Amino acid sequence: MQNYKIVVAYDGTDFCGWQQQPNGSTVQAHLKKTFEHAFKSEVSICGASRTDSGVHAFGQVARAVTSLDLPEEYILEVWNRILPKSIFIRSLEKVCSDFHPMYKVAQKTYYYHLFLKRPNPFLARFGCYYKFMDFVDLEKFHIALNLYVGEHDFGSFCKMDKTDTRSTIKKIDSITVKKFDKYNLLRVEIRGKSFLRFQIRRMVGYALDLARQESKSLEYLENILNNPSPNQILTKADACGLCLRKIVYKNETKFK
Repeated sequence: MQNYKIVVAYDGTDFCGWQQQPNGSTVQAHLKKTFEHAFKSEVSICGASRTDSGVHAFGQVARAVTSLDLPEEYILEVWNRILPKSIFIRSLEKVCSDFHPMYKVAQKTYYYHLFLKRPNPFLARFGCYYKFMDFVDLEKFHIALNLYVGEHDFGSFCKMDKTDTRSTIKKIDSITVKKFDKYNLLRVEIRGKSFLRFQIRRMVGYALDLARQESKSLEYLENILNNPSPNQILTKADACGLCLRKIVYKNETKFK
C-alpha cells in the first residue's frame, strides 16, 4: 500500500465539517469519492483535525492510503481537476507507512477573522461580523484573549460527550491580534498543540461578550477559566470566522 500526505485547503461554508457522516456533505467524503472515481482505486482518508460545519482550512493535513502507485504530480493534477471548487489539494507527497496526521503534532495554528464593520459580501463568508462589534472595547478584548495563554483546564470552553474521557487541560502557546485596515478586519492567531471541540470559537466568543459589557470585568472571565463547567451562557463565535491555517509536525521524515 502507498501512503500519501496531502495538505488541503477548503471553503467550509457548504460542508457539514471534515468528518465523513451518514447524512450531509463533508470534505473527507468528497476527497474519497473523487479519488475513487478518478483512479478506479479504493482509498482511505484520515485527517489531522475534525473541523466543524462551516469552518475553513488552508492547511488541513490528511493521509491517503491506497494501492495506487503513480507519480505524485500526476495524482495531484488529476485529483484536483475533479474536486469541487471549494476544495483544493495544495500538495501531495509519498510518506512512510508510519505517518499519521494526528500523531507527533508539534503545533497547530488557527486564524479567527473578525470584521470590525459589516463586510463586503465577497468577503463575508470568510469572517465573522459580531452583531455587537460597535460596542466592543478592543483593548479589553486583547487583554481577555491573553488570559488564555498558557496551560489551563478549558472545560468551560468545549463540547464533550458524557462518554468522552479526554483531558480538557490544554496549552495555548500564543495569541496575537493583527489589524488589516484594507478589509476592516482583525485576525486573531491562536497557536497550540491541540484543541477541544468548539474551544477556539468559545474562547473568542467569550472574550467578545466580556469586552462589550462594561458590567463584566476581566475577573469574570478568569473565574470561568479557573472553575471549569460546561454550563455557560456566553457567546460561541460563528464558525465562518475560523480557519485551520497550519500544522507543524515533530521529526517528520519523507518517504525516499
